[in-house]
Amino acid sequence: MILGPPEDCADSVRALKKRARKVCTLRTAPSEPSLCSDLISFTSEDAKGIEHPHSDPLVIEVSMGNFDVERVLIDTGSTVNVLCWQTLEKMGVTPDQLKPETRTLTGYDGIAKMSMGDVKLQVRAGGVTRKTKFAVIDAPPIYNAILGVPWIYSMQPYHRPITSASNSRPPQEFAHFMATKR
Repeated sequence: MILGPPEDCADSVRALKKRARKVCTLRTAPSEPSLCSDLISFTSEDAKGIEHPHSDPLVIEVSMGNFDVERVLIDTGSTVNVLCWQTLEKMGVTPDQLKPETRTLTGYDGIAKMSMGDVKLQVRAGGVTRKTKFAVIDAPPIYNAILGVPWIYSMQPYHRPITSASNSRPPQEFAHFMATKR
């Protein structure tokens, strides 16, 4: 989990009021079906070799710009999207191409670290492309990137239901299987 200030919450009073209005606004779920009707399903054969229950992280591969980036963590507890500088460097990005907007990020271990700046990249996953803002950090990478709540919410209308062949309900124990199986 990476914690940082919300993207739209600068130090201005206007930004703080805007954030407060968003937090206090109630929205109803859309009544129309999701735009994607393709199912991702798993059979009991797919689950062989996986101990259940498990709490494996969801680690995927996505396209960023013209590059396929492996070891991307989906983190539902992260308030920012994070990209490691080493990953950007391999893409040919230079430090002067970063937007000089530093922020303090606090990791799951409680250690605070300053970001180098921000960068926006086209991220493609599951056939959907979204322009995504990342805070760039210069730290030894465990994951090349962390896609947090901002990215997850931007992808919501395009989610794919996950089902099991033996059950019509989405099984939680299979939800992370596809990305973590070796």
